[in-house]
Amino acid sequence: MDLHGRPLVIAHVQTRMTKGGGAEENVWASCVHQANSGHTVHLFAGSESDIAFYKGLSGNIQVHLVPSMIRALSPKADYAAYREMAQMFETVRPDIVHTHTSKAGIVGRLAAKKAGVPAIIHGVHILPFSNTGLLQKLIYLSAEHAVAPITDHFIHVSRGTREAYRRAMVGRRATHSVVRSGMMIEKFRGAAWPDDWQAILGVSDRDQKPPTILMMAALEARKRHTQFITAFANATVKGENIRLLLGGEGPMHATLARLIEELEVGDRVKLLGYRKDPECLVAMADVGVLASLREGLPRVVVQYLAGGIPAVVSPLEGIAEIVDPDFNGIIAATDDAGLVAEEAVRLVRDPVLLERLTGGVKAAAVDEWTFESMYRQIDDSYSVALERPAVKRRLSRVERREGVAATDPSIDALQG
Repeated sequence: MDLHGRPLVIAHVQTRMTKGGGAEENVWASCVHQANSGHTVHLFAGSESDIAFYKGLSGNIQVHLVPSMIRALSPKADYAAYREMAQMFETVRPDIVHTHTSKAGIVGRLAAKKAGVPAIIHGVHILPFSNTGLLQKLIYLSAEHAVAPITDHFIHVSRGTREAYRRAMVGRRATHSVVRSGMMIEKFRGAAWPDDWQAILGVSDRDQKPPTILMMAALEARKRHTQFITAFANATVKGENIRLLLGGEGPMHATLARLIEELEVGDRVKLLGYRKDPECLVAMADVGVLASLREGLPRVVVQYLAGGIPAVVSPLEGIAEIVDPDFNGIIAATDDAGLVAEEAVRLVRDPVLLERLTGGVKAAAVDEWTFESMYRQIDDSYSVALERPAVKRRLSRVERREGVAATDPSIDALQG
C-alpha cells in the first residue's frame, strides 16, 4: 500500500487515548503497523488522553494533543477543536485522515475537509445513535448524516455496525468494509493464573477457588457497572463462595468503591484497577461478562472466548457474530444490565450448564481477530479508498500543486 511509489502520510484522530480501552488499543496497533510498514504516522488525541503514556511507547509515531477536543458535547470546545485540527492537518499535509469514535469522527472529518485532505476514512467502533435517548440519537444521527458525504470510506468493527449504518442510510455513497479488531489471541490461550491470585480471591489454595465472574471494562457509565454490581448484590448473599472481579480503571472508580462499601459486598466484589495481565485474569475466571449499553463488537468478549470461558453479555448490535447463545455463552433477553448479572450468577451456580458452555467455547472461531488479519484488512480498506475516482482526483491535484517532495511530515512546533 503506497502512493505512486512513495509512502503515505497518515493521520489518525481519536477523541481520547486512555490505557486499556478497546478502541484505543485498536487505534494504536494500527498506527504501529503503518509506521513499521514505512509510512509517516501521526496520532491526534483529545485533552482527556494519557498523551505521555503513548508518546513513551514508540518513537515512530508522532503523537499530538488537541487541547480543545473533549468527549462531552460542547459547541464552543468542538468548534475550537475543529479549527485546531484543521490547522494541524494543513501543516502535516496527510494523504489520509482516519478518524475513530464519535466525537473525533465528526470534528476530525470536518477539519480534514477544510484542510483539503485527499482521503477521509472513518472507523466505526461503536454506534453513537444506539440505545440512547431520543434527543441524543437525533443529534448523533444528524451529525453522522452531515459528515457522511465528505467521508470516502467507512471501516466497521462488525457486520452489525455496518448494517446499522445501512438501515440509518448513513454513508450511502461511500464504500464500507468490516475490519475485525486485532489482538494477541494466542496470549489468552492457555495463560497462567496471575501471580497474586490468592490475594485477589482471598484464598490460600487452588482447591478453595470460588466460582469467579470477570468483567474487564473501563470504569465509565456506558459499561453500567453500577447496575451490574447492584443486581449482583441482590442475587447473592453475604459470605457466599463467589467472586466478581472488575478489571479496568476510569472516572467511575471512586463511585463504584463507595457502592461496594454501601452494599456490603466487599467480601465478593473486587475492584482490580488497570492490569497488564488481562489474559491471566481470564484464565482464573469461570465466566466473562459485559453489560454495556453501546459497543461495536467488543474485543473483550473475543478475549473471554479465546481464554476458554463462556461470555454473558447484553444484547448488543452484532454480538451474535461471536456469542452463540446456549453454545458458548448467554445473550441477555433485554438490555437490562441487572439481567446480565442475574444470568452470570445463575451460570456459575449451575455446574452442568457451565461445563457445557465451556466446552462449546473450545469450538469458537476467533482467528479473525488476530493482528495479522486486522492489518491485512486495514491495508485492503485503504487501497479501496485510494482507488475511488474522487480520491484519485484530489491526490493528483495536491501533488501537482505541491509536488511529492514538498510533503514534509515534521511538525515539531505542534509537539508538546
